Amino acid sequence: MSGLQLDAMIDELTPVRRIAPMRGLAMALGVAAAVTLAVAAGVGLRPDVAGWRPDEMVLLRGGALLLLGIATIATVAASARPAIGPQRTGWRWALAAMALFPLSSVALLIGGEAFPAAVLTAETARYCIGISVGGGLAIGAALTLWLRQGAVTDLRRAGWLVGLGAGAFGTFAYSLHCPSDSVHYIALWYSLALGLCAAIGRLSVPRLLRW
Repeated sequence: MSGLQLDAMIDELTPVRRIAPMRGLAMALGVAAAVTLAVAAGVGLRPDVAGWRPDEMVLLRGGALLLLGIATIATVAASARPAIGPQRTGWRWALAAMALFPLSSVALLIGGEAFPAAVLTAETARYCIGISVGGGLAIGAALTLWLRQGAVTDLRRAGWLVGLGAGAFGTFAYSLHCPSDSVHYIALWYSLALGLCAAIGRLSVPRLLRW
């Protein structure tokens, strides 16, 4: 290839804006906030949350979900701009914090406490799954569209993380309405919602990001 050809190719190049992971995180947080407001307007908030006197369990589960969502989305947003060096693993600690709820449920059962049948037949369970997964899909779709601007290399990992992070924010939105304070309810239905979102992300996101 001659020097003239190289010069011609260079002249045809156009600069592109460098993708900023913080913008991806900010965008996801913005959509998550919109989902939370939609849930509050559509089904309402718990009386204690609406009165700015949230129950301790609401604070614990909400805090764990927010930590998981932020840590996971920050990790996947950073993956849009590949870099040499160790990958972020803070999301694993946030996931471990969320895992304390099912672990606590199991510990109580081992200790002799019977699993409350009301949790299995709770009418609110369908709302928990529907709102959490629906909100997660909205957040995950927006994040996936943003990721398409970048150069994600580990597509499977990105799929899991998009689904898990988006599901955490969607479940947080529902948690502000959720009337149950039972650790068994959180262990079962919240975990199921997060698992479904993670699975949907793993199955769908890699196809949308594939080069």
